[in-house]
Amino acid sequence: MPASARSSPGTPNRLARARARLLGQGAPLVDLADSNPTNHQLLPPQVLDAVARAAHLAGRYSPHPRGALPAREALAASFGGSPDDYWLTASTSEAYSWLFQLLADPGGRIGLPTPGYPLIEPLAALAGLGTAPYRTFYVHPSGWEFDLESFDRAAAWAKAMIVVNPNNPTGQYLDAAGPAVDELCARHGVPLIADEVFWPFALERDQPPAPSAEPAPNHSPQATVFHLSGLSKLLAAPQLKLAWIRLAGPDAGQYEAALDQLADTFLSANGVVQAALPELLALMPQTVDDINRRLAANLRTARALPDGFRVRRCDGGWTLLVDAPPVSDDLALDMLERAHLITHPAWFYDLDAPNTVALSLLPEPARFKEQLDRFAQAVMDMSGD
Repeated sequence: MPASARSSPGTPNRLARARARLLGQGAPLVDLADSNPTNHQLLPPQVLDAVARAAHLAGRYSPHPRGALPAREALAASFGGSPDDYWLTASTSEAYSWLFQLLADPGGRIGLPTPGYPLIEPLAALAGLGTAPYRTFYVHPSGWEFDLESFDRAAAWAKAMIVVNPNNPTGQYLDAAGPAVDELCARHGVPLIADEVFWPFALERDQPPAPSAEPAPNHSPQATVFHLSGLSKLLAAPQLKLAWIRLAGPDAGQYEAALDQLADTFLSANGVVQAALPELLALMPQTVDDINRRLAANLRTARALPDGFRVRRCDGGWTLLVDAPPVSDDLALDMLERAHLITHPAWFYDLDAPNTVALSLLPEPARFKEQLDRFAQAVMDMSGD
């Protein structure tokens, strides 16, 4: 019997097929889009020491649907609210999965941004849900603009709306659109899922704005908000498998019992990491500062690309969009085939720009410059063909 249609992996795209073929031939591929922080020496060594020190605290299993109280107390002290506002999960992907089951029956739709990272659609499909995209658009050099009319249309169909703050890969913060997004969600009676995993990584703005749908001056929040974040980005530690949902808003209480039941069904957060969380969160400010310095240095390097290249404005996050000269109908595929360089194509994010690729800003700066120079030279070689 075949797997369900919801879980079918589908047909690999042309880039995945080319990559598999080249790897099978032993080609030395260089990944310019690698955003795994443990591959770039960004994991603080104190993290593993903290986990080791906490191991003895997890010797007795005492589960709670929302997670261990000391862990939730540490989260409230770091990010606000009450310990009762938090639910611990193994990842933000799992948090999305829980919330899709919480907020929509099969056949419903979830509103999501486009361009955006291609994670939400498969998670929605696994829950038997469709999607209702809304647009953002780019104006150079000012950056990305939020299309509120598009958001309004999507919210009319959706059971919940998602904002990624800042967006991956565009780097766009919700910013001034926050109160309008809150009001539209309240008007349509839909909650907001605010993915804030990249929130503190501000680049071409001096500092991040208030988290999604937090009160702005003279504005009281109206919509229910599920804030998502985790250690994957804030501590450069995806392997620790700990994230959280923070529930806020005037009608938040109506979801608590059902979310408790969902969480109690899975109880997936790791006990040792929960026990270590108070000490781990103390390492977060320095880790974020270290990563931000790395990101800023690499962005300066990218800004020095030769004439003909355009680096799009990036207010925050770990990813950079680069527009190359028009040398190809699918630049990412040609980079892979001809130069053995892995980049993410614009179409990966539902962005129609065949000569635009996404690059990771995480590599060590000398390595980043070496990779960027190789990328630029490969494009220039193609322009001379």
